[in-house]
Amino acid sequence: MSEDHCASSALVSTCPECLSRGPACAWCYQEDFLDGAHASQRCDSAANLLRKGCSENMMANPQVRVEVNATLSSSQVAPRDVSLHLRPGAESSFVVEVQQLERYPVDLYYLVDVSASMQDNLDRLKSVGVALSHSMREYSSDFRVGFGSFVDKPVSPYINVHPSKIQNPCSDYEVQCRPAHGFIHVLRVTENVTELTRVIDQQRISGNMDTPEGTFDAMLQAVVCQKDIGWRPEAKHLLLVMTDQPSHLALDSKLAGIVVPHDGKCHLEGNTYVQTANMEHPTIGQLAEKLLENNIYSIFAVDQVQYKWYEDLVDLLPGTYLGRLLPKASNLKDLVVEAYKVGELYSIRALLVYSEPPVLLAWSLHL
Repeated sequence: MSEDHCASSALVSTCPECLSRGPACAWCYQEDFLDGAHASQRCDSAANLLRKGCSENMMANPQVRVEVNATLSSSQVAPRDVSLHLRPGAESSFVVEVQQLERYPVDLYYLVDVSASMQDNLDRLKSVGVALSHSMREYSSDFRVGFGSFVDKPVSPYINVHPSKIQNPCSDYEVQCRPAHGFIHVLRVTENVTELTRVIDQQRISGNMDTPEGTFDAMLQAVVCQKDIGWRPEAKHLLLVMTDQPSHLALDSKLAGIVVPHDGKCHLEGNTYVQTANMEHPTIGQLAEKLLENNIYSIFAVDQVQYKWYEDLVDLLPGTYLGRLLPKASNLKDLVVEAYKVGELYSIRALLVYSEPPVLLAWSLHL
C-alpha cells in the first residue's frame, strides 16, 4: 500500500481512523505539530511525519507482534499457542511443526444426562464404557476417563418443588429416583477403568418437569473446573456429552426468577455445582470461549430426535463433533472413536478480538 494513501483523505481526523487505513500509516499526537493545520495532516507515513517535524516518540505506529507460548514436550504440534497482533492490511507468518507421538495422553470425561428418559442409555453405558476405554487405548497408551452427571437446575418451574418430589422426583411411578441436580462431579479422570464401571453402576436416574435439560450449564463447570476434573495440561481433552434432550439457553433462567448472568467460573463444592440455582445458564458465546480457553473438544452423543437441534448450534462451539446416539447407546464406542479419528478434533481454533474502529486485530490460535 502506498504511503501517500495515509494522507490522501481529509476525512481522517482521529488516531484510530488513521491507523485503520493501513500498516504504513502513523499518527502524530505532538501538540505543536503543524500549528493551525487540519487534523488530517497528523496522519501520514512515519518517514513523512519525521520530515514534517514530528518527534518519533510522539507517534502512534503500532507494529505487528507475534507471541509464541512455550511448547509442551508431549505435544504433537509446536507451537501450541500463538498470538498475533496485526494492523489492518498487515501480514505475518509463523511456522508450525507437526510430529507423530508414540504415547499421546488423552483425557475423556463422560458428562451424562441422568434424567429418567436416559435409563436405557445409562444401563448400556456400564458395558459400552469399558469397551470404549479399551478401544481408545489403541490410539493412546496414556488414556484416562472421568465421569459426571447432570439433570437441570433444581428450582421451579424446572422441577416439582413439593418436598416429597424434591427428594424423589419419580414417586408417582413407585420408583426411587435421586434428586435433580445441575452438575455432580463423580469421578476424577483416572486410568482405573474398573473404577469407572463401579461409579456408573451406582448411578440412579432423576427427573424434571420440562423437556430441555441443563446441559450447557453442566458443560461449563466440567470445562472450567480443571483441578477438580483432573484435566492434564499435556493431554488431549475430550468432553463426551450424552443426552436425549435439548439444552436450556441463556435467559431461560428468568422463568425461575434467576437474573444473575453466569460469571464463567468454577463453583464446585464437595463435587457439587452449588451456584446452579443462583446464576443463569451460560450463553453459547461463554461456553465457546471457555472450550477454547481450556483446550477442550466436546463430543455430543445425542438422541436422533434432537440431532437437528444440536446440529444448528455446534458450528458456534469450536472443536465440536456431533453424533447420533442409537437406542441403548449401542454405537457409543464407534461414535467416540470416529470423532477422535476425524479431522474435526484436530482443527486449528482461532479467537478474534478487535477494536472499534479496527486499529489492532488480535488473533489467538490454539492447535
